[in-house]
Amino acid sequence: MSEENTHKENEEMDQDPSLQSEGGDSGETITRVTGMYKDWFLDYASYVILERAVPAIEDGFKPVQRRIMHSMKDLDDGRYSKVANIVGHTMQY
Repeated sequence: MSEENTHKENEEMDQDPSLQSEGGDSGETITRVTGMYKDWFLDYASYVILERAVPAIEDGFKPVQRRIMHSMKDLDDGRYSKVANIVGHTMQY
């Protein structure tokens, strides 16, 4: 599918003179970024699903939940803790 997109972009560049370099062969290269975001989005989405959104088998926590629990264990001194303190302490990790 990406080959089809590349082929279409090359055809558009050949047909549209405004997309071609004005200086002829001046050594400048034009890099098109139109299709890159699709690949990057797919990479990021798979990272989020595999690394951040799926709970671990060992303890059933997601990484963020594990950091919160670790922070609450560090702050545990028998008294109640405010949520703002827990959030601030969690952000240190």
